[in-house]
Amino acid sequence: MGAITRVDDTNSAIALADLLNGTERERLIVVVTIPASQNEPWIDVVEIAQEAGNLADVFLMPTSDVSWDFSERMAEGTQVFGGAGRVYPVGTEWQADLSKSPLRFAFNPEDGNRATQLLISDMFRMASAAGLLQSLPSQMLRKVDGVVKMVVAGRALVDTGNASLATVAEELVVDDVAIERLMAVGQRVSGWFDAESRRIDVAKSLRTPNEALAVYSVGDVVLAKVATVKSDRAELMLYPKTTAPSVTVDVWRSDVTANPYDDLRELMTVGEVIPARVTAAGPRWSLVLSDVDDDEPILTAPSLLPGGPAWLIEELDEPEADEDQLTEAPALPMPTAAPDRDVSTPAPEPQVAEALLPEAPAQPHPRPSPAMLDHGTSRPNPAPSAPVAAAPQQKESTRGLLLKIDGLVADVTRLMREGQGLAAQLRAATDERAQLRYLLDQAEHRANKMEHDLKVAKARLRKAGNSKASSSGPGPQFADPEQRFRYLVLTQWATRTMSAEQRDRPLPGYVIGPRFLDSLAELEGIADEKVADVVFEILTGLAPQVASREVHRLRTGTGGDDPIRTRDDGAVAWRASLQINTPSARRIHYWRLPNGQFELAQVATHDDFDL
Repeated sequence: MGAITRVDDTNSAIALADLLNGTERERLIVVVTIPASQNEPWIDVVEIAQEAGNLADVFLMPTSDVSWDFSERMAEGTQVFGGAGRVYPVGTEWQADLSKSPLRFAFNPEDGNRATQLLISDMFRMASAAGLLQSLPSQMLRKVDGVVKMVVAGRALVDTGNASLATVAEELVVDDVAIERLMAVGQRVSGWFDAESRRIDVAKSLRTPNEALAVYSVGDVVLAKVATVKSDRAELMLYPKTTAPSVTVDVWRSDVTANPYDDLRELMTVGEVIPARVTAAGPRWSLVLSDVDDDEPILTAPSLLPGGPAWLIEELDEPEADEDQLTEAPALPMPTAAPDRDVSTPAPEPQVAEALLPEAPAQPHPRPSPAMLDHGTSRPNPAPSAPVAAAPQQKESTRGLLLKIDGLVADVTRLMREGQGLAAQLRAATDERAQLRYLLDQAEHRANKMEHDLKVAKARLRKAGNSKASSSGPGPQFADPEQRFRYLVLTQWATRTMSAEQRDRPLPGYVIGPRFLDSLAELEGIADEKVADVVFEILTGLAPQVASREVHRLRTGTGGDDPIRTRDDGAVAWRASLQINTPSARRIHYWRLPNGQFELAQVATHDDFDL
């Protein structure tokens, strides 16, 4: 277990800020704060320290003048106080990019549990990104083998034969891959065991991309994860970054949809898992999505660890089990009980015990004289001069004490009323915070539901635009290959040209050269429908407007100064891309005839310049 350092004075707060802002720090730092009204944090700092081990230093700081001294020396937005916690990665990038060091809030025990797990996850993720696991002294670790007994809450519990189970944290294996896609119950794993934290590092057991992707062949339909997406280009991930770089493939608009005006951001979402066809294998992979049918079998994605589950699984359009979870909202919190008495009612004045009130000193009663008794009068003789002189002083002292008591009673009454008012405000603020949290939870549920619906809609739109044929039948059959290809080109023209525009934008006539159909039949890795689609763009003048077509004249050689290739009849050779970003990418060669018509010459690879 790592040590927990308390920050209790100005000097230690300044030292912590200087340590964070310095450039020589080699370990993560976790700062947990105590709320102003508490003696202990809502966040479980002990659990964080246990998980931290040798990866991070843990600090505990109260919300007081100490936290203000700390905040004054930190960049704007990087402070922490009020019961929150934050993990600071190594380096200084987090000072400008706040997303690299997220603040985790905690206002009650439930928040504290959630924030604790988030901070641990942040700590592991940052440690993995910084390579801190590899920097641990090897003598502190030992090689172990075990069996996965349970996979839960981002952790795999492994039985290594000792009394207690060891753990594997998903953040310390592969970034952004859930533990359920890394390990399964019953799987045998091996790695380096840290006795202090009881964690197993299995990173060195990860399969290499070449080994894992060796099962993929040209023509296979496989799963890929959308890494980035722009209007005309997307990056699909076949294998994540492990000890080797990730395997990603660029796909262009023409590889995804037949409509050159589609925006890929409307057809796919970052993080979405989608099927794609392999058109060129490694090391320079090439993928297309536009010719994948809904009913085609999809190869199972490889596992990242030997014997583990597939690292990607196909996403269903409408998972029934998830629908209720996405739409279920938390119950509306009830307000706290109202006070027994309205705060506007004056508070009862405090009762002061009579025993506490000062009493006037007892005055002696003079005895009646015999003469008074004889004459039947009750008037006493005058009191002696000394007692008569002391009476006004005694009365004045009593009056002052009574006035002082009245003032104190009034102060107590006022303070009680203020206390009741503050208590009512506190109850109202507590209820308001509960209501706001309820509304936030509802908004998050609605956002999750909308994100789910958007992803489903994008998938349906992408599939609808790329359906190759109706499911009602096999489609037209042709004995003549030329008639079949002309039919495919005509189909693309009829599909992509609105009926109202077809009269003004007819499909031009064209010539199919003697080598074209044979080259199309011999070339693997690309569908005839895709070639027909590009031919439609060439014939209608759309191809030069599509950047990924890379339309240019074909030269006699590979040099930029080589002359343009021409024929004796005056025809000029041109070239357009069917695929890009791979040496084996397919190209189409064609002639532009003197009369303006096109003659299709051949379909070839990138490095083939013959006609």
